[in-house]
Amino acid sequence: MCRKNKHTTLVKISNIIHWSVGNSVSYTFIYFIYTNKIGCLYLNIYERGGIYTLASPFIYLLYQDFTFYMMHRLAHTPFLYKRFHYIHHSHRHPSSWSVRMSHWIDSNLENIAFTIPALFFPINTYLWMICMIFTLMWGNFIHDSTNKISIKFANDNADHCLHHYYGEINYNFAYYFNHWDKIFGTYKRL
Repeated sequence: MCRKNKHTTLVKISNIIHWSVGNSVSYTFIYFIYTNKIGCLYLNIYERGGIYTLASPFIYLLYQDFTFYMMHRLAHTPFLYKRFHYIHHSHRHPSSWSVRMSHWIDSNLENIAFTIPALFFPINTYLWMICMIFTLMWGNFIHDSTNKISIKFANDNADHCLHHYYGEINYNFAYYFNHWDKIFGTYKRL
């Protein structure tokens, strides 16, 4: 009994270390974008025009979703999955806490996938912050396996919980929308 508790405690400590290191590196990247040392953020709404500014969050999220889809598929290659991504998939029935439980390298790749569009795609600073907050909230939603909700064109929590069920060979890689999975033949429904 005592060995099991020590092992469980060590696993929890390891997860916390992976989460902290992973996020500290990629959050530094986010800081450089936010402070305009890198990236294409802008403050003045009229700099790009009102219509562009209003449309940009939707285009940004589509671009972000595609970037995440590609990096997530890459994380499921045998080399990366067995070394890094399996930690996140050890949560077969994910919860909101599972969203950030991953190897620090995996965490960096994920966070960079969420922010890399800001390097190439001009977006208003405040709208970018709203997109980042939405990203965190959506991550909690899709990892909630307690109350599965089906949304027609979205990669909802029913889709993502199925993704966790399958492990390395997988389906439903996208983050927000299920069209990337449908286009690339990786969509599966319950």
